[in-house]
Amino acid sequence: MKKQGRLITVLVLALIVVIFAVLNVEPVAINFGFTHVKWPLIIVILVSLLIGAIITFLAATGSTLSQRKAQKEMTKEVTELRDNQAAQIKAAVEAEKIKNQKAFDKALADKEAEVHELHAKINQITQTSDHHNA
Repeated sequence: MKKQGRLITVLVLALIVVIFAVLNVEPVAINFGFTHVKWPLIIVILVSLLIGAIITFLAATGSTLSQRKAQKEMTKEVTELRDNQAAQIKAAVEAEKIKNQKAFDKALADKEAEVHELHAKINQITQTSDHHNA
């Protein structure tokens, strides 16, 4: 259906151009500065249209190329920022692990010291108890 709609649109536009061409066949004088020519008005209109289309195409192509270049640069920058952020997160997680491990080791050492002191007290109480019983 879309192809049929496009075909009908193209045919209608072609018919309009043909009618426009038939209505504008009188010659017009054009001064190029170094020469003068007389061309039918429709030719002047179509050549002007073609030149305008070429200029528009060239301007759009230049704009598209610069946009693609900018997009590549931004994509590269985003990738670098993500990689940098991932590295910072990894470093922060590693630092937190080390900090937590040190805190755990210190707490463990403190508890081991408490256990050692309690064993010493138990031994002292046991020895005192053995001296009293003996």
